[in-house]
Amino acid sequence: MKKRNKTEQAELSAIDKPASKGIGSLMGKARKAVEPSFGFIVLAIVAVLIFLTSYIRLSSVWPENDGWNLVWLAVMCAVCSVASILLFETYLYYEERSLLTKTNRLFAVAALIAVASVLTAITTALSYTFVAAPVAIILCGILITRRSAYTLSVFMSAICLLLTIAFSGTGALDKPFLIFLSVLVGGIVSVLMLNSRHSRTLPILSGLAGGAASALMCAGILAFLHADIHRIISDAAWMLGGGLICGVVATGLLPVFESVFDVATDARLNELMNNNNPLLKRLMIEAPGTYHHSLIVGVLAESAAEIVGANPLLCKTAAYYHDVGKLVSPKYFKENQGEYNIHDELTPEESAKRIIAHQRDGAAMLAKSRFPSELIKIASQHHGDSVMMYFYNKALELAEDRSSVRCEDFAYDGEKPQTKEGAVLMLADCCEAAVRSIKRPTAKLIEERVAYVIKSLWQPDDAQLSLCPLTAADIRNIEKSFVKNLLAQYHERIEYPQLKRIANEAADASQQADIEDKGEQ
Repeated sequence: MKKRNKTEQAELSAIDKPASKGIGSLMGKARKAVEPSFGFIVLAIVAVLIFLTSYIRLSSVWPENDGWNLVWLAVMCAVCSVASILLFETYLYYEERSLLTKTNRLFAVAALIAVASVLTAITTALSYTFVAAPVAIILCGILITRRSAYTLSVFMSAICLLLTIAFSGTGALDKPFLIFLSVLVGGIVSVLMLNSRHSRTLPILSGLAGGAASALMCAGILAFLHADIHRIISDAAWMLGGGLICGVVATGLLPVFESVFDVATDARLNELMNNNNPLLKRLMIEAPGTYHHSLIVGVLAESAAEIVGANPLLCKTAAYYHDVGKLVSPKYFKENQGEYNIHDELTPEESAKRIIAHQRDGAAMLAKSRFPSELIKIASQHHGDSVMMYFYNKALELAEDRSSVRCEDFAYDGEKPQTKEGAVLMLADCCEAAVRSIKRPTAKLIEERVAYVIKSLWQPDDAQLSLCPLTAADIRNIEKSFVKNLLAQYHERIEYPQLKRIANEAADASQQADIEDKGEQ
């Protein structure tokens, strides 16, 4: 073997050192699942905040503010706050239990309710139709799910009813119920405007559409009650303006909530796919082969994710960054090598350590750059705990005592994919790498190679997909999608003998001209 230079020796010595943070500890950054009871406690705290907010707001404008009336007001606020929270928790427990067990989503929902309640208590001082509920509804639809946002629309409508009940005094309740219906309709319309491709300006459009719907509902109810035309115009205008203002506020708060509660929204993922991102720039310059591989894997993962009901944008973004760990030592990976292969000078154990390390290194780099933990988790599972059979078999061939070769020394130290997105990325990565290794790809060879790779990952021998929710039907659809896209990427090239003949004739003519020129000289 050739003598290794200082750089190679430093890289190998760094591999031998125990990692300060394994993939498991790096993922501690991600929000862990908690018991649903913890969710109940958090929402109970929110109920107390709603009670305090509503009581302070109503007591300041309550028409009859003697001692007993304030006591009854406190009882009413307490009952309404507890009842609304209980109904909301019951719904979450049976229909959206993930919100009660994932801390980032749980605290995000609690914060949204608290912020919108406090803002509504302040804005209703200007007009009883100026409410801030759309802020929570819009952000919930973007940060959590649209389904949760629909439910939150009902909940926030009830809170707005409670906070504006004083404007009707102890008699008629026409204004609170007008607010309830207007906010409910506006909230539903706002959520409907939140399509699957979020942009930074979408909350403004959503707030404007919701405000317009609330204004129409408000005007219709007031007209039915034979209200004065000036009141109809004034109250509807506050509704419309309030919706627009809430959309602007939601736009400003969105990046804050994304960062604080570690949520991978579509807008944030789109920003990460920008080629100006430092990690992508480094991939393009330092590891161009890996960068090209990642782009193709992104295409495969995005197409397959759409078919199986996974998040296509999350899959594509994770594919772009799943191999950033190769930046630590790009030349150890085939796609970045030229004619010189450094593994010819290393033992199989040394080669395996460097290859295996890229999964851990990638997770560390993404965590350091404060990427969404959901994306880090997917990227850190793209090889699972599979074994590098090439170097393992090579070690067996070179070993004098085959029993001394341990299989675990050639296994990745990651977790098996536990989501559809993680499984799709693993399949896309393995299939692209396998097809790229075919020297002269044909349609038949591509189909056979994809089928073999997917079968080996799916069947119990390796069972890398045993923890993900993909079905057999999903696997078949993914295979068809991969074959279709890989055929487009690695189609068989057609040779053009006519062009080759013309090029040879041109070369001969050029040589003849040179000979004639020399003869004349």
